[in-house]
This record gives sequence, structure tokens and C-alpha cells, in this order.
Amino acid sequence: MPTIFNYQDYREFLADYYKEKKKSSPCFSYQNFSRKAGFSSKSFIFNVIKGTKTLSRASVVKMCGAMGLSKTEAAYFENLVYFNQATNFTGRNFYFEKLGAIRPVTTEASRARNLRRDQYEFYSKWYHAVIRSLIDLFPSVNEPAAFAKMVNPPLTPKQARKSIELLLRLGLVKRLPKGGYVINSKILTTGPELQSLAVQQFHLSCMDLAAAALREMPGNKRNISGLTLGISRKAYEKILTEIYLCQEKICGIAERDEGSDGVYQLNFHFFPVSKSHSKEDVPVAKQGR
Repeated sequence: MPTIFNYQDYREFLADYYKEKKKSSPCFSYQNFSRKAGFSSKSFIFNVIKGTKTLSRASVVKMCGAMGLSKTEAAYFENLVYFNQATNFTGRNFYFEKLGAIRPVTTEASRARNLRRDQYEFYSKWYHAVIRSLIDLFPSVNEPAAFAKMVNPPLTPKQARKSIELLLRLGLVKRLPKGGYVINSKILTTGPELQSLAVQQFHLSCMDLAAAALREMPGNKRNISGLTLGISRKAYEKILTEIYLCQEKICGIAERDEGSDGVYQLNFHFFPVSKSHSKEDVPVAKQGR
């Protein structure tokens, strides 16, 4: 059976659990599963897996009992449900911390937890990506303190050392036999659909960096601009496509660049600053006589 500690989405776990049960017992069905958990609707678990239904606290307890989860597994499953169903950043962060506090009992589960922590750490701190890029620019540099001074704002030598250790554990860089490091891939991206908590944290920290750059850097060393647009949802979707195409083009320019001498951060922010209204919903001022 699948190990719950290897999952970051409880619906994926339930889907895999069902497949394994079905494989070992062909007569097993969503109706059997729902009945065993004590749900009156025979399609409830099917709808949960498909994302049309959510689990309440009482439902979580029933599911843990039906699957025979241990105390530790049940605690992880419960917090994973709340983590996935949280509707805001604060809630997701709260339950992520609770997930990290649960100590798995198997070596495999511990490795999965440590990898998850490392992945979260990489994306949640802006300077790990910067250190990685600096390693690409200066592969002969061996001392973390040297990298720490190159970052703006500067890091401590300890932060730089821990960042390099993290990159090594994740396999994003490797140590050279004669000293120094090298990256394993020129371009690293999460893709436009990744909405993980860590990436949200990364973008928040990058926004703080942009604000600091606006306040502290001269205009000829940074480029910050903005547009306020009155557009339809259709135009919004079209602009998103253009942004993705632009990102791909910029990544291509960076990949072909042979004279790199610094690391830059480019942010795209595109969000509504008004509520959506149709013209029919907006009251028209009456003309006085």
C-alpha cells in the first residue's frame, strides 16, 4: 500500500490507495470504501478524489479508520487534508509546519520528509537561487564567504555555506574534484502551474527585494515599471499567454549569454485592483432637471 508520508496531496494518496485495494481485491469499489468509512453516499469518496467534495474533521476521522492508519499516519493525513484545503497562505503555512513536526517511523518516510523540507527551503528563500546562479558564473570559487559577499544584500558566510549544502543535497549543483562547484542545469523553473506554499513564499520575498531596489538603487541599475489596464477576462487570458511567451524568450537569451557577470531577478506581477462588474450592474447617474 502507498505510504502517506510520500504525498503532498491527500487526494492523490486516496486515489493510489483505491487502486492498490482494487488490484488486490477486484470486488473492492468506491461504494465499499464509502460504506466502510460510514458515509451514506456511495459516491462520496469518488467525489473527494475528483475534487468536487472536501473532507470535514469528522470525515477525516472516518477515513483514517477505514484505511487502518496508525496514529502517526492518521496525524499526517489529517494535517495534509487541512493543508490542501486551506484557502489562504496563512492557513497553508500553519498546517505545513504541523506536517513537518510529525516524525515518520520508517526510514523511507523520513527521507521523503527531509527531501520535502529541502525543496521547501530552496524555494522559500530567495538567495538559494542566487547562490546557484553565482556558482554557474564563478565555478572556480570554493569559499562560501566569497559567495556571501557577492549577494545583494550580502549574506553571512554561514548562510552561504548552508545554501551550498542544500544545493548539493538536492542535486542542483555538484562539487568539482579540484575544488569549486558546477550546476547540473542552466535553466531552473517551477513552471506556470506550480502553486506550492514554498513558491508563494519565494515570490513574497522577491517582492520585498523589488521594494528595496526601488528605494535604494539608482534608476540606471534597476528597471521597475507598471501598467494599469481596464480589460476583459478574455484579454487577461491573452496577456497571460504573452507573459509566458516572453518568459520563455528571456530564458533563451539568458541560456545563450556567454558574457554573464551578475545575477538579476525579474518579477512579473499581474493582478486585479478592482472587482469584476458588468456594465449592466453599474448604476447610471440620473440627470437633474
